Amino acid sequence: MKTVANSNWLVTTPLLSTALVLGASAKQTSFPGSKSETRSPDGRYTVRNLDDQHAQPAHSLTLIDSRSGKQHKIYEYGRHVDVLWSPASDALVINDYGGSDFTRAVLFMLPSGESQVNLWEELIHFLQSRGHPQSALGNGHVHFTVEKWLNDHEFLCKLTGYGPANRKGFTEHYVYEIGVGFRASGTSSAAVPTEAGSKS
Repeated sequence: MKTVANSNWLVTTPLLSTALVLGASAKQTSFPGSKSETRSPDGRYTVRNLDDQHAQPAHSLTLIDSRSGKQHKIYEYGRHVDVLWSPASDALVINDYGGSDFTRAVLFMLPSGESQVNLWEELIHFLQSRGHPQSALGNGHVHFTVEKWLNDHEFLCKLTGYGPANRKGFTEHYVYEIGVGFRASGTSSAAVPTEAGSKS
């Protein structure tokens, strides 16, 4: 699925501002944990977690469609993940906490689950198109996660970390719209660093 970055840099509409505060009603489940599966809000889909310490990676997620009866593995991970269902049950996001110094996120479109978007790569393209990818690429510790769905087709993302480009740390927020791409949410806690790594 190819997306095109939105040219809007700041979000000022009252409707979206309200959504950023309230969020959308959607389920979030962490694996591995006390639960071995999570169902979509409409009950049609189930994501089931399987732990196998003899495998590499040691964990995997399988998508099950109760309507068609089809099931297939959609993701493997080494440490732990969050699964966030869209309110409409037609998509899900996985936050993969792959290491102590990085976290990444992937979007899966349903019903197949085979159509996916590497949100980290999309964010890098978005930042590079605006000439300031330093926060994402110029730091040794960078965590990129989806915090919550705002509605059926948009969700709020957080980029945070520290390193050579931002020695005091940084936090930036972005909104991703399915089929459109990223835009800044207007809620960044730090200015975008310059090429030299300083904050403007």
